[in-house]
Amino acid sequence: MRISGVGCCLLDYIYHHYSYENESFRKLLSTAKGDGGIIPGGLVFTEDLARFSGKHTEDLLAELVAGIEADAVNLGGPAIVAMVHAAQLLADQGIEVSFSGVTGTDEAGMMIRDILAKTPVNAGLRPVEGLPTPSSHVLSDPHQHGGKGERTFLNTIGAAGEFTAEDVPEGFYRSDIVLLGGTALVPRLHDKLDTVLRTAHDLGVFTVVGTVFDFRNERRGMKRWPLGSDDAYQSIDLLIADAVEAMRLTGTQEILASAKALQASGVGAFIITNGAKPMLGWSSAYGRIAPFELSYLPVSAFVDELLEEKPAMRKDSTGCGDNFVGGVLVSIALQMQLAPARQVDLLDLCAWGASSGGFACMYHGGTYFETKPMEKLEAIAPIVADYHKRLPASIRRVK
Repeated sequence: MRISGVGCCLLDYIYHHYSYENESFRKLLSTAKGDGGIIPGGLVFTEDLARFSGKHTEDLLAELVAGIEADAVNLGGPAIVAMVHAAQLLADQGIEVSFSGVTGTDEAGMMIRDILAKTPVNAGLRPVEGLPTPSSHVLSDPHQHGGKGERTFLNTIGAAGEFTAEDVPEGFYRSDIVLLGGTALVPRLHDKLDTVLRTAHDLGVFTVVGTVFDFRNERRGMKRWPLGSDDAYQSIDLLIADAVEAMRLTGTQEILASAKALQASGVGAFIITNGAKPMLGWSSAYGRIAPFELSYLPVSAFVDELLEEKPAMRKDSTGCGDNFVGGVLVSIALQMQLAPARQVDLLDLCAWGASSGGFACMYHGGTYFETKPMEKLEAIAPIVADYHKRLPASIRRVK
């Protein structure tokens, strides 16, 4: 079995104890949709933020962090973090996990290659001359949302702007499962997402799309963020988006309204996450995932209870969503391997996703570095078992 991914791969410069009460942060807050200002909990391109502030990018970032060095520099990006997570948890299953992307030829690009060499992912990264390696400054405020934390991303696209649909390797289309993750940060690929998805779907590949805040189309004032075109939804077996992204994709103002709109989009199934709040899950009657009525599903109570009992174990929420996607990939692979002809169970997807996302709160950054093979699986398997144990009492059907 092969799982392949394309999409966002970058370096995260993470500031663990940032305060959104910081005056430099507050005066850069967005005041109008798409104006280039900071959106707490969202993403903004540094080029747009520089125009919004009237300052050079380097000066702007220096002012925001007041000259403080990043607490950590880690591999990030909605696609690559998910793929690393899946590769770590499936390392004993004989499943190949591959990723294709680009970097600059700078020191940051070398750092990404060095990091990936320590993981089970088979990575193919094309070097791009003259452009910086994609990066994000992650401003993490642990006091937001009642102490559960929030993070804001200042993204530099750099070399990712050169990755196109034509760069997707042939092996991607010969995979069993594919992920297109955070492609809004890879603009030329994102604009052809419908084409890539249609090709993969027509070949019988299980297609998963994980979204990220699409500041480019937010800035354009699009009523609905596009995924290439509306035809893309018909080639998506599973869409994973957070609540804000789901509302922007559907042009709605409320999470339930976005769910209803996605039900009518042609997508096979979706999971809409909502931070520490319950997620929404649904699957149609005709897709790769078994039919499932629109329902609220919990995050991991195991993780919530553990962190309430031992608050020192809470690190940051960076990478929670990316690891959620990786956990879902793990569940799909295990289910397909066990029963290839059977439809995939959505509850198990949510169990692995919620457990993986919850576990990511207990270490800094999105990528976890194992000291021994299967270390991460040993930590997450009991969380998954606990999630299943508490079902179905924790499911709330949407009337």
